[in-house]
Amino acid sequence: MISSYQTNENRIICVNYQNALGTLKEKLYNGDYYTSTHSSVCIAYNRRIHRYQVFSSQDNSIPINENPRSKENYDTVRILDIPTSSDDFDKCIESQRELVKLNNNLSESMTGYDKDEELASDIRKQLIDGIVYIQSTSISEKKAAHIEYDDGNSEIAKRCIRTITKKYKEQLDHESVMLMENIQHMLSEEDIPNEVAKELVLLFLKDNFVH
Repeated sequence: MISSYQTNENRIICVNYQNALGTLKEKLYNGDYYTSTHSSVCIAYNRRIHRYQVFSSQDNSIPINENPRSKENYDTVRILDIPTSSDDFDKCIESQRELVKLNNNLSESMTGYDKDEELASDIRKQLIDGIVYIQSTSISEKKAAHIEYDDGNSEIAKRCIRTITKKYKEQLDHESVMLMENIQHMLSEEDIPNEVAKELVLLFLKDNFVH
């Protein structure tokens, strides 16, 4: 099994979405990102290894799975992008920091504020947490499940459907709970993240066994 945070070149591999989200925020906290026009910090899902990947991107204008430069990219899709160009991110953070200072009556007379790196860092982290929270939605698991499923054409989908259909052919119409449990068991053996497996079960049932 792949560890929670295993690096692969400039990508950090995470076992579940919450770990990936925490890793993304750490990159933003630490300034580990590009600031060019189309730059971002991304969470992507790779169905080849069934894992999330976090990385800083210089150009997010081309979807990963349409990028011909790497075979691996065909099995990978971005599920969260936080723009990090200087206009989108750094200037936004700085303007919000100034607003926080104003709202807390931190006037020029409080010259110690700018020297207080810990306080400034805390404000920055809170602002980043807010940005990530707004842009991170529950559809992330659905996006990952859809790339794993690939309209029923992925190897996992074909194998799972073939096995379930053969084993439970006589019970397909009236044992949906049993089917769900068995599909979940099969997916657990594939070492797929739990949140993705739950969405995959729904896709299997909807497209193949629910009439």
